[in-house]
Amino acid sequence: MGQKLSLVAALFGLPLIGLTYLVVSKQQSTITTLRLASKAVPYLTAATDLQEQLQQYARAAILKQNLAPLAAKVEKSLSAYASTVNNEALYADGGQLNKVQTAWKTLRSGAASMSPTEVVNQSFKIAASILIPGITKVSTDTGLELDTQPDSYFLQTYLVNYLPAIQLQMSEAQLVAIQNASGSSRRDNAAKVTALVDAMQSFIAETENRYASVASSNPALKATLDPNFQAMKKDSAVYLAALRAFASGLSVPNIDALAQKSVGSTGTFASSSLTSLDSILAQRNNDERRQQLLELLSVAALVVLAYALLVIIARAITLPLSQLAFAARRVARGDLETQVPVTTRDEVGTVSTAFNTAVSQLRENEVRNVQERQEAARLQSNVGEFLDVTMDIAEGDLTKRGKVTEDVLGNVVDSINLMTEELGQVLKGVQRASLSITGGSVDMLNTTTDIQAGAELTANEAQNVARQVQSVIVQIREMAQNAQASADSARQALQASQQGQQAVEGTLEGMQNIRREVQGVSRRIKGLGDRSLEIQDIVNTISQIASQTNLLALNAAIEAAGAGEAGSRFAIVADEVRKLADNSAQATARIASLIRSVQTEIQDVILSVEDGTREVEQGYRVAGTAGERLREIGQLTQQSAQLAESISSATQMQVQGMEQVGSAVQEIASIADRSSESVERGRQAAVQLQDLATQMNVGLARFRLPG
Repeated sequence: MGQKLSLVAALFGLPLIGLTYLVVSKQQSTITTLRLASKAVPYLTAATDLQEQLQQYARAAILKQNLAPLAAKVEKSLSAYASTVNNEALYADGGQLNKVQTAWKTLRSGAASMSPTEVVNQSFKIAASILIPGITKVSTDTGLELDTQPDSYFLQTYLVNYLPAIQLQMSEAQLVAIQNASGSSRRDNAAKVTALVDAMQSFIAETENRYASVASSNPALKATLDPNFQAMKKDSAVYLAALRAFASGLSVPNIDALAQKSVGSTGTFASSSLTSLDSILAQRNNDERRQQLLELLSVAALVVLAYALLVIIARAITLPLSQLAFAARRVARGDLETQVPVTTRDEVGTVSTAFNTAVSQLRENEVRNVQERQEAARLQSNVGEFLDVTMDIAEGDLTKRGKVTEDVLGNVVDSINLMTEELGQVLKGVQRASLSITGGSVDMLNTTTDIQAGAELTANEAQNVARQVQSVIVQIREMAQNAQASADSARQALQASQQGQQAVEGTLEGMQNIRREVQGVSRRIKGLGDRSLEIQDIVNTISQIASQTNLLALNAAIEAAGAGEAGSRFAIVADEVRKLADNSAQATARIASLIRSVQTEIQDVILSVEDGTREVEQGYRVAGTAGERLREIGQLTQQSAQLAESISSATQMQVQGMEQVGSAVQEIASIADRSSESVERGRQAAVQLQDLATQMNVGLARFRLPG
C-alpha cells in the first residue's frame, strides 16, 4: 500500500515537476539571452578602441609624425579586437576580421607615401565599412538590440547607433581640417566639414534624447554617467562651433586641439556607458540566477512539505492496514480468537469491523464442523461394520445380515438385507434346475453317440465310392487335357512357323536396309578422311607461320637490344610475340598429332564397315534359306493340329459322362457328411449342456443358502 501511495504521489508530482521545468527553462532562457547579450560589450569596447587608435594613426600620418608608437597601439587594439571576435565567435562570417587586418596592413605599409586624402579615405574605409557595420551586426546577433529593459535598451541604442558614428565623424572632420592645413582644396573640405557638422549635430541630439530616457529610467546611472555626458556635450559644442567657423572660411588655429578634446570626451562617455551597460547586464544575470535559485528552493521546500504530508497520510492509512494484515495472518494460521481494534470510522474501520464479524462467524462454523466430524466418525464406524457383512455376503454366505441403524446408512442396510434374502431364494431355484439339466444332458449325450456312429459309417462308405469315381474322372480328364494340349501345341507350332516365316521376311528386308546404310556410312567416313588430310595441310601452314613469326620476333629482339634504351619497350613486345609464336607452334603440333590419330581411327572404321557389309550379305542368303524351310514345317504342323482336334473332342464327351456319375456319388457323400455334422453338433451341444450344468452346480456350491 505504501508503494502504491508513493506511486500516486509521484504521479501527482509529475505536473509540479513539469511546471518547475517550464519555469526554470524560461528563467534559463533569459539567463542565456543575457549571457549572449553580454558578449557584445567586449566587442563594442574593442571595436571603439580600435577605431580611435586608427584615427590617431591617420592624424599622425597626415602630420608626418613618428608612426611607430601609434602603430604599436593599433596592433595591440587589433589583437584585442581579433581575440574578442575569435573567442566569442562574433561577426566572424564574411571574413570581416581578415578585411580589417588587410586594410590595416595597406594603411601601415603606405602611410608614409600616401597623400592626406588617401590616408583619410583608407582610415575612414576601415571604420565606416567594417567596424561600424560590425558593431550593428553584433548587436543584432547577440540580441542586445531586443533588450526589453528601458535603461539597457536606450544605453545600447546610442552606444551602437550614434556614438560610433559621432566619433568617426569627429575624427574625419579633424583629419579634413589637418588635411586643409597641408594644402588641400579649402572649398571641397568646407563642404565636407559642413555635412559632417550637420550629421554630428543630429546624432548628438539623438544621443541626448536616448540618454535622457536612460537617466529617467535609472537615476543611479544618471549619477554615474552625467559628468561624462556633460563634458562630451560641452566639448562637442565648442568643437562644432570651431568647425562651422572653419567651414565659413575663418582661421581656427587650435581646431586640432579642440578636436582631440572632443574626441577624448566622447570616447570617455562611450567607455563609461559601455561599463554601465556591462554592469547592468551582469547585475540582471545575477538577479535572474538568484531568482532561479529561489524558485528551485521554493519547489524543493514544497516537495519536502508534500512528502511529509504524504508520509503522515500514508501512516494513517497503512498502520490500520498493517494491523488488519497481521490479524489476517493469525487467522490463516488457525487463531480464531484474533480481533482487530477499530479506531476510525472510515473505510479501513469498516473493513476492520467486517473482519471481526467474519472471524466470529468462522468460530461458530468451527464448532459446527466439530459436531459434523463426530457424526461422520460414527457413520464411518457403521460403514466399517456393514462392509464386513458385505464381504461375507460377497464370499457366498447369504445367511449374513447387516445391522440396521438410525442414520442415513440404516435404509441402505435394510434394502441390502432384503435383496440378499431374495437372492438366496432365487439361487435355491437355480440349484434345483441345474440338477435336473445334468440328468437330461447325460441321456441326450448317450443317444447322440449312437446316431453319430451310424452316420460316420455311411459317410465313410460314400466317401470311398466318391474317391473311386473321382479317380476315374481325373484319368479321363487328363487324357482329354493331353489331347487338347497336343492340339494347342500343333496350332501354336503352326502360328510359330507362320510368324517365323514373317520374321525371316522382315529380317531379309531389314538386312537389305542395313546393307544400304553401311555403304552410305562407308562413303561418309571416306569423306571425313579426305577432310582430315586438308586440315593437316592447314596445320602445316600455321606451323610454318609460327616458325617464321618466332624467327621475326628473335630478329626484332636483337634489333631492340642494339637500339639500347630506346628499344627496350619494343624488345618487350618482341618477346611477347615470340612467346605467342611458341604457343602457336605447340598448339599446331598438338592439333597435327590429334589429326593423325583421327585419320588412323577413320581407316580402322572403314575396314570394320567393309567387314560388316560382307557379313550382312552372307546373313541375307542364310535368312532366305531358313524362310523356305519354315514354310515346309508349317504345312506338316497344320495336318497334326487337325488330327489332335478330333482326339480332343472324343475325350471331352467321355469326361462329361463320368462327371455326371461323380456328381451323383458326391451328392450322396455330402448328405452323409451333413448328417454326421448335425449329429456331431447335437453331441457337442449335449456335452456343453452337461458342462454348463456341472459348472453351475460347482458355482452354487460356494453359497450358503438360508433354510
